[in-house]
Amino acid sequence: MPGRDRPTEDGVVYVDSTDESVVNRLVTIEVAGYGTIVIELYDNMTPITTGNFAGLAESHFYDGIKFHRCIDGFVAQTGDPNTRNLNPYDDGMGGSGTTIPLEIHPNATHVDGAVGMARSSEPDSASSQFYICDGPQHGLDDEVRMDQYGEHGYAVFGVVIEGLDIAKRIAGTETYGNRRPLLKDHPIDDIEMTSVRISTPERKEDVGPEGANSKSARGTPSPTPFLAVLLISVPLVFLNKRRKGPP
Repeated sequence: MPGRDRPTEDGVVYVDSTDESVVNRLVTIEVAGYGTIVIELYDNMTPITTGNFAGLAESHFYDGIKFHRCIDGFVAQTGDPNTRNLNPYDDGMGGSGTTIPLEIHPNATHVDGAVGMARSSEPDSASSQFYICDGPQHGLDDEVRMDQYGEHGYAVFGVVIEGLDIAKRIAGTETYGNRRPLLKDHPIDDIEMTSVRISTPERKEDVGPEGANSKSARGTPSPTPFLAVLLISVPLVFLNKRRKGPP
C-alpha cells in the first residue's frame, strides 16, 4: 500500500524498497512424474520470507514432501511435512516448527505463477507451506484484502519462470471432491517433490525475462486487481481453522 500510513503491527512487516544490488536466487523443484519447476525468489523485496524458504530447501526439508491441496484455476499447495505420513487428514496442518512474520511488498503480488506463503488466520503463522498461483489471484493481495475485509492478505515471495504449465497441471489434478468432503481438494494420487534446490545466477541478466530482476518487473507496477470477479471466486471460509492456506 504505497503512499498511505500504515500502523506498526506485531507479526507484520511492510517493505517498500527494492534492493537493486541483490541477485535473486532460483529454486529448482523436481516433481515426480511431472517435471521441473523453476522459481525466482524475490530476495530483493522479501528477504525474510525467501531466507526462511531457502534455509529449509538447503537443509533438504522439502525433499519427499507432496502437494496436498490442488484447486484448478486457483492454487497448487505443498510444503507440509505431514504429507510424508499415511494420514491425509492431517495434511495442511504441519510446518517446520518455526514461523515468520507476514512480509508484504507492494510489487510482490499474486500474478499468474506467483509463489506465496500459506498460513492460518494469524499473520505471523507462515512456516514451510507454500502455494503456486494458477492464474492471477489478486484477491489474495494484502492491499485488496485490507481494503475489502480489513484483514491481511498473503505474502508473495517469488514467481515461476519455468514450468508454469507443470504447476497448472498439478493444480488441475483430480482430487477427492465431494466423495470425501474433508479431503475435497486433496489429490487422489501422490504428487511428490523429489528435490528442491537453491542456486544463484552469476548475473542479473541470467534471470528469466519475467522475473523480479528483469527491467520490466522493476519498472512496471503490478497488474490492477480484478476485484469483483476474483473476490467472488475465492472461498472465504476455512474447513478447519488450523489448516493453513489461502482461503
